[in-house]
Amino acid sequence: MSWISRKTTATLLPLLVLFLAPLAARAQEPSAPPRPQTSGVLFGGVEPLMSQQTKVVDLLLAKKWQEAQTLARQQFPVLAGYVEKYPGLAATALALEALADAGLGEEGAAACRWEAAQDIDPKLGNADLSMFGTAGAFLKEQPYKAPNTPDPETLRLTPTAGQEKRAEGATEEVKKPEIIARQLPVYPLAARRERARGAVVLEAIIGKDGSISNPNILRHQPLGLDVAAVEAACGWRFKPATLKGEPVKVYYVLTINFQAQESTPPASNR
Repeated sequence: MSWISRKTTATLLPLLVLFLAPLAARAQEPSAPPRPQTSGVLFGGVEPLMSQQTKVVDLLLAKKWQEAQTLARQQFPVLAGYVEKYPGLAATALALEALADAGLGEEGAAACRWEAAQDIDPKLGNADLSMFGTAGAFLKEQPYKAPNTPDPETLRLTPTAGQEKRAEGATEEVKKPEIIARQLPVYPLAARRERARGAVVLEAIIGKDGSISNPNILRHQPLGLDVAAVEAACGWRFKPATLKGEPVKVYYVLTINFQAQESTPPASNR
């Protein structure tokens, strides 16, 4: 996933202390994030945590996973809008949501969002998550795969002359995945304010269990639409692809459309 230049990311730490977004439930995006708090729980490369983020951390430490997930998702539409200038804000939002997912046993979404968070801010790979117990341990156990890293065990579906699809390198036709559950993406407040619209196209791996991993942006959109698309796609679930009746991993392309008039844009697959 090509997100932000590493030079931009390297400048994040001194700037993060100056920026925090409030809850997304507020009617409009603030002109400037509120002042930071001087106290808070350290979290890898993006400390000190700020006001609303520390509230999520407190809930995670108390193992109030559902409340933490709800609050993290409420914050996300504001934080996503800072991804281009201050990528660690969006990365931390994804990481905190991933911890809540892991605590709730939503392991596929947790692993996907944790991977996406590290794509945005690689410093998160060094985060100490031990304070979050089994949820933190689960995330630290997940192998990180750099964007665009080939996976020899994953088949790539390519069109044939007919309606069916065949996997590269396979002699039998692969039955493509089928969506069984999807999470609608949020509309980042920065994008809504500018009435930004467009389609985010991403490619991901659909695993043998039907979960998504390694989301990679193929067509970008600004103002947090990219990261909002990935955050939502990580929550999608599929009936996995099969080859000779057995589940297989495949690359799969998804398109998520954002329309300026809509608060929750439609998603599609192709």
